Amino acid sequence: MKKLIILVFVIIVGIAVFIFVQKENISSESQNNPATNNNQVSPTLQSYSVPTLSTDKKSISADGKVLLSIDNDTVFNWFQTKSQLCDSYNIDTTTDRKAFCENKSSFKSLTRFSSIAISPDKTKIGFTIESDTLSPDTVVGFFNRTTGNVSLLTNYYLGNEFIDFSPNSANFAYKGGCWEAICAFYIKDSETLKDKIDFIPQEADMRGNYVFVKWLSDNQFQYKIDAESKQYSF
Repeated sequence: MKKLIILVFVIIVGIAVFIFVQKENISSESQNNPATNNNQVSPTLQSYSVPTLSTDKKSISADGKVLLSIDNDTVFNWFQTKSQLCDSYNIDTTTDRKAFCENKSSFKSLTRFSSIAISPDKTKIGFTIESDTLSPDTVVGFFNRTTGNVSLLTNYYLGNEFIDFSPNSANFAYKGGCWEAICAFYIKDSETLKDKIDFIPQEADMRGNYVFVKWLSDNQFQYKIDAESKQYSF
């Protein structure tokens, strides 16, 4: 009888030790594996540092490496071909315009990022560019840090401005389509750059001016029409 009791006791102790060891192993794996640890920062957030704008506003860098410079080929070519600053009339009749349009060093000396916005996941950068060549007009742009793609999203005109990314980086808002200080604002998908929604005051004198206020979630934001505050979901 005593042998049976001892045997049962040994079995119980063995089971308890096995359970304890298993719990310790699971705990160790959870600490070392981001996928099983709810408090672990996601790999995407870990792998990207926060970009900063240089003091002279000519470049955007992270970890000592330039991610985007104001004389990037896409930016420079856009000003040459689509800004209307470099058409034949302006080159022939405007002082120093030829150097601005044809020489990257001259272009860079006269042009800068007036502001930047970083997506929460740090993989996307929105920016607004201005130039002394025609100030205070601006153009809005977008840089995908993962793919290296640069896109210009508006014309070159007074009032264009990159606003901000949604809380989880899925979408972004920017101001454009401006005319006589009345501007539209647009929501685009951060991956595809496709339009999600736009607020365009087609009859400005009658409908007032739409103003983006803030993101409430990835698919909801607050805006104002004149002094009236509203919310919109999409």
